[in-house]
Amino acid sequence: MAGMVATWAVVVAAVGHADAARMLAATTCVRAILLLTKMSTSPALKRRVGAPREVRRHAKRLAFTVQATALATSMVLILLLVEVLKGIGQQQIAAYLPFIALGMPARYLRFADIRTSSPYNRLALAAGGLPFVLLGWGLGWQAAAMSFAFGARDWIVYAVLRLWPSSLRPMKVVVEERLNFAEVARDSVIVARRLLTYRLTKSLLTVFGPFGNAAARTGRGLNWHTKIEPYLPHHLGGFILFSAGLFGTGIFLALRSGEPAAMVGAAGLFQIGAAAANVVLLWRYLPTRKGVMVHDEDDEDE
Repeated sequence: MAGMVATWAVVVAAVGHADAARMLAATTCVRAILLLTKMSTSPALKRRVGAPREVRRHAKRLAFTVQATALATSMVLILLLVEVLKGIGQQQIAAYLPFIALGMPARYLRFADIRTSSPYNRLALAAGGLPFVLLGWGLGWQAAAMSFAFGARDWIVYAVLRLWPSSLRPMKVVVEERLNFAEVARDSVIVARRLLTYRLTKSLLTVFGPFGNAAARTGRGLNWHTKIEPYLPHHLGGFILFSAGLFGTGIFLALRSGEPAAMVGAAGLFQIGAAAANVVLLWRYLPTRKGVMVHDEDDEDE
């Protein structure tokens, strides 16, 4: 938390509150696309640690293919979003978006590589980002260059976690069957549905920057988000309406105001709408029976 707060404090000092808010809006838009296209391949890979070599290799290939497809889809969505932002007069946010999105390939690579699955990824993100923005502040970088520094952080995290020595231990139950897309999709929709209430509170607190992020994580640790669970939809139709309502409200807010703070709020609505839309897209794979468990992927959001 301290690293994230310090990073954003340097950004505000370097580019001012308005541009910092626009950068936050662009960063949140990137997160929204990540959540919309996210596929949880790590749980399936972890279940096959200790399986025969051919099974492990096939699982890695499929995981990489799934994440590469998700990345290609997200890049197309980024390009479309840039044009939409230009069309509604948000040229500055549109200009920041591609620089921040430069870090997306590193994130999808991490999703496909269990050797980079670590509880310290956020620590590496903060430690890698702060020196970059400090350098930019010292050199007088403008907001676009600062956005590039934000995108570069993800590559730093990937490199650190990839090179950091780690040992993969087999799980108690090792799966020796070849991985298929249905298993990946099932894991993805279970994780997405389970984390939706947390992501909802986190998105609503986006306007408070890293402080809102810390508050959401604290609430998650104390299970506060379980109090919201009964009010969320539990059927496909409800999820579709929930997601459409969030996207519609976000669009209305962006068109109605267009101020930096309003764009941060709109991006936060897009983020939770995208998380719900991810569940909708994979709904057919959601198990109906109780007792299906999957290890939660470490949340990759900032």
